[in-house]
Amino acid sequence: MKHQFTPNDLKDPEQFELLAEIDHHHIKQFIFEQISRERHLIRLYSIYQISMIALYVFLLAKAIINYTHGLSQPLAKMGLALLFAFTLLIVLHELIHAAAYRLKGTGRVQFGAIWRKFIFYAGVDKEVIDFSTFRFVALAPFWLVKGLSILGVLLFWSSAWAYFFISLMCIHSLFCAGDIAMLAFYRLHPDKEIYNYDDLSQQKTYFYSRKKHIINTPNSQ
Repeated sequence: MKHQFTPNDLKDPEQFELLAEIDHHHIKQFIFEQISRERHLIRLYSIYQISMIALYVFLLAKAIINYTHGLSQPLAKMGLALLFAFTLLIVLHELIHAAAYRLKGTGRVQFGAIWRKFIFYAGVDKEVIDFSTFRFVALAPFWLVKGLSILGVLLFWSSAWAYFFISLMCIHSLFCAGDIAMLAFYRLHPDKEIYNYDDLSQQKTYFYSRKKHIINTPNSQ
């Protein structure tokens, strides 16, 4: 069974080293730093995002052509997807994060927003999270929304609703960029055992690495 650390444990300089202290008001700056520094994961996700943007542009062009020929439903469904994405999908995205936290057995999940910067988050206050939990929580919305979107496309392939679900999948790829960038932070420290926790009252996130101690043993005779 894994030892459950507390924030006070992580502040012990003999056991842990502070890697990053992130102010939520400046989290976009932190995200851009990870994007500029990490190569492999960011490159793969960039290819995926470009593919999603290209698919969306193709779909939009097709819907506009259909509209000029008197078929308005595809374009209407794409407009509905855009409206849904920037309202209810934001809520759904954070609820999936929250459900993932609870599946991992964490404490009460709290929600917050920095409206001026259009930043939304779900977090567990002052509870230390290991990498496996962080990865599961970070990727849960990506995989679940993508899976549901593909299912919707398959179920409604012959109707205009397919435009809605494909558009939703494409737009949601933009919402996940921050989660992927946060995971990129771990890839920049592959040799470290990293833990993090949120201090929601201070609107900050802390990342610590566990120090590796060399145990000297006498030479066997």
